Amino acid sequence: MEFIAWGIYDSLPSEEERPVAGERLWVSLLPADALTSVLFDRVGELCREMSTEFADPPTDPAIEVGNAGLDPMDVADEGPVNEDAVWRLAIALSGAVTPFEVGLAIAERGAAAAGATFSNLAILDPLTDRVRVVHGSVLDPGIAARWAEFHIDERAPLCDAMRAGRPVLLASEGEIAREYPELLPETLAASLSATASLPLRGASGEIIGAIGLGWRMPQRFGTKQVLRLERISQMGSQALDRALAERERGRRTAQETADADVLQKAFLPGTLPQTERLELAAAYLPARDAPMGGDWYDAFPVDGGLCLVIGDVGGHGLPSAALMVQLRNAVRAFADEDPTPSRVLSRLNRMLCRLEPEEIATAIVATWDESAGTIVRSNAGHPTVLRCRAGETDFLFPPAGHALLGADPDWVYGHETKLLRSGTTLLFYTDGLVEMRGRTLDEGMRQLRDFVESLSDLSPQALCDEVVEWRLATASREDDICLLAVRIR
Repeated sequence: MEFIAWGIYDSLPSEEERPVAGERLWVSLLPADALTSVLFDRVGELCREMSTEFADPPTDPAIEVGNAGLDPMDVADEGPVNEDAVWRLAIALSGAVTPFEVGLAIAERGAAAAGATFSNLAILDPLTDRVRVVHGSVLDPGIAARWAEFHIDERAPLCDAMRAGRPVLLASEGEIAREYPELLPETLAASLSATASLPLRGASGEIIGAIGLGWRMPQRFGTKQVLRLERISQMGSQALDRALAERERGRRTAQETADADVLQKAFLPGTLPQTERLELAAAYLPARDAPMGGDWYDAFPVDGGLCLVIGDVGGHGLPSAALMVQLRNAVRAFADEDPTPSRVLSRLNRMLCRLEPEEIATAIVATWDESAGTIVRSNAGHPTVLRCRAGETDFLFPPAGHALLGADPDWVYGHETKLLRSGTTLLFYTDGLVEMRGRTLDEGMRQLRDFVESLSDLSPQALCDEVVEWRLATASREDDICLLAVRIR
């Protein structure tokens, strides 16, 4: 589609900037950093349709309500539309993010755009059928409070417009008295003689609210005026539908975050076991765009000592978290029967290949023998452990052959035993700690080693805190980060 003139305005354009008839304008209906916009094609034509510079077309009886018997001298003549008011309404709606902000834009700007005295916005809650109304500041506070919230079954023009899905136009006090006699006193108290209630529809055609307008003088509601009201209702529909959709997305995100938090608290240890010779600490940070992912750590007692685990399921978000839970529980079950790390990983690998053949994961399983002061570890494609001692910080590379979990159901893992001296701290971590955009995995590991080597306090909690702070200051968090630090006393 060719654009003759386009732009994104955050303030009222000047006469020189404003497009003329036949030109096109791109008007943002979201804040400037949003991705969605609505194209108003042929703005000049829209302004002509909403102007009185052209002759009035013949009145269409099908869209008029209550004009019979009105004295022409007592009916307000439609003056020229204030084009600036239309622009101001469009700009206010483009900056409205929440349903309430859309309501404020309509309540404060809608009347001027429609050539009316008063305007408000009703927002329908489809779950409760309750209607909440945002009123303009010109309405009497007592009347505004009376009509702030009510059920859609209330006998009122706004409700009738939403239930029927078509405008309710009341052209005079007589029409209001005939159709809604109970509302006439409040209408007169508000100094109104004519009202219009315009239903608003969402993108799928469902009713989402209504715009209310009022005039001090009776109205003709001719074809041209009704067309003007229709244009305003379209603008309101688009803005309100967008705001409601954004609110729903926010609610879903909040619910997913809450669900993930429940998973994390349920399946990542709330407290870590401590032994006479072993001190433990851990840290977990989800990826920036996901509340939880597939990284996990674990520590639990087994025959002969303590089992230490760190693992990573590919991807992040709730699906990865669900698979992580399966693997975490399987490790616990297998280690309870036989804590030998290589056998635990071999069984875990077969299970993953059979039950989830499209998935892969990495893990390290280690067992600490308290009496011997040794750690036995087996690695399934996971970043290697960092051994931390003053002046002796380096990686404990695994034995050759440590395939990813899920790659080969017949793979048999090996293990390695190492005697650890008092004062040694082992740092288990997932690849999110050392994988950063623009750097290789080896570069990230070297930077981690160099940073840890500069630390004076290598106690588990201090090490976790310092490493997390270093990582967050180094690059954005695009993957889960999981740490398990173990120190031999």
